[in-house]
Parts: sequence; structure tokens; C-alpha cells
Amino acid sequence: MITVTMLGSGSRGNAILVDGSEGSLLVDAGFGVRTLAKRFEAAQRVPDDVGALLLTHEHIDHACGAAAASDRWSWTVHASAPTLAALAVQASGAPGLTVPLAPSGTAQVCGFGIEHLPVPHDAVDCRAVVLTDMQSGARVGIVLDAGHVPEELPAFLDRLDVLVLESNHDSALLSNGPYPWPLKQRISGGQGHLSNAEAAQLAATCAHRGLRSVVLAHLSETNNTPALALSAMREALRKANWRRDSVTAAPQRLPLSPIRTDGGVGRPAATQLGLGL
Repeated sequence: MITVTMLGSGSRGNAILVDGSEGSLLVDAGFGVRTLAKRFEAAQRVPDDVGALLLTHEHIDHACGAAAASDRWSWTVHASAPTLAALAVQASGAPGLTVPLAPSGTAQVCGFGIEHLPVPHDAVDCRAVVLTDMQSGARVGIVLDAGHVPEELPAFLDRLDVLVLESNHDSALLSNGPYPWPLKQRISGGQGHLSNAEAAQLAATCAHRGLRSVVLAHLSETNNTPALALSAMREALRKANWRRDSVTAAPQRLPLSPIRTDGGVGRPAATQLGLGL
């Protein structure tokens, strides 16, 4: 079994704790170490539970805490070679403990098989990942940033138990919203972020009887609402004859209650802590 705990997801930072039968991984560290520590505390966990850090790409909302967290908690950082090289020239610096992912194939880390696929985004080498628990066979797919859906992505996300998928913006809200035109073009262009409609279409393509849960990630606080994202996703999944109703939207500022690949929900995250960034 795998348990997924969204510690926070959005343009202010992203971090996902994934627990398997033999160990735990953190996917992305887009918060500073103080905020990460608070998020772990709110989720009733500790950073020492983590065996390694896996980065999807180098943007600050996914990797700004990687070097400091790796140093503080002795996390080995796994990422593609271009991503690790990009970190070395950023203000936060390169982590001290790193292992480059092979360009293809499956890496084995903390009891997980890690598969990764390039996705279009204005980073040096953004990756979607699938984590397979080597003991139970449970599978979690994570797509946090993608400008559009490449042809290979639906097949890559085949046979998942849980799908964590960016649903960044509502197209009408973005078009009519306060962002300057160049930023609107960056977000909605082919190297930006998935809209609610694009995310819903992708999830519907990947839906099958064994898919237990869909978690919507990276929602814009300006150009989206949880209600809009959830409505689009549920409608698309209904049309795809997906019979479950386990669709949730991850908040930016608090952890989401853990989601298990057996369809269960773990203990609620604490909400009384001050978790401002």
C-alpha cells in the first residue's frame, strides 16, 4: 500500500510525502526548511521519516528548499542530471547529496520503483513520475507542471491507484483576470500549466476500475477555485464511467489528509498551526 500526503501545493510551494511498504519519499521541496518542518508537524509526521527527496524540476516552488533540507535532514536528492545542474546555479544552491536519475528505465529508491517521463514546461527538464511500491505493486502517478499533454503521457499513467494531477487554472478566469498578458500567455501556452479542462480530459483518459483517488494539485489562487476544478474533473470522470467519487483538491497553505491506495483516508492533518510562508 502507498499513502500520499500533500503537504502543500500551488505557486507558493509544493511538497508531497509518499509512504510505501518499505520507506518514504518526499516529492519536491518547494518550501524553506522552517515551513517544511511546520507542514510535517501539521501532518503529524517528522522529516526524519523521509528516506530521500525526488525533484520533478528546478523551479523555486518545487525545489527552493532542496539543498537546505538535504543538509539538515541528510536526504539524498534524486533528479534528472539537467535539473541537478540547474540547481547548482540557483540562489538556494545545489544539494550536497545527489543521485542523478538515469535518462530512462526504473530507479529503485526507498522501496519504490521510480519511472519518469519528460513533460512540456518552461524548466530545463520537467518530469512526471510514477512511483510503484515494490512490495505491494501499488502505483501513484504525479504530474505537477505541464504545458500540455504529450502523446506518451496517458500510457505512462496507466494502471494507477492514485493520480496526483495539476489542475492549475480555469481558462475564463485566467483570460479575464488581473495577470499581465505575457504571463497569461506563459501559463496557457504549451510550456506553462494545465487548465481544469485539460487536466480533466487527461484524468478521464487514464480512469479505470482500479483507480482509487484523484488529487488535484497546483491550483492557482488567482485564476482558479477548488469548486471549479473539482466540478470539471468530476464531470469528465463521470462521462468516463468512473464509479468512484474520491476526488480532492490539495490546498496551498495546509496539508491534505493522507490518501491511501486502498481507497482509505488517513488521520486528518492538524489545522491549528500557523503555516504562513
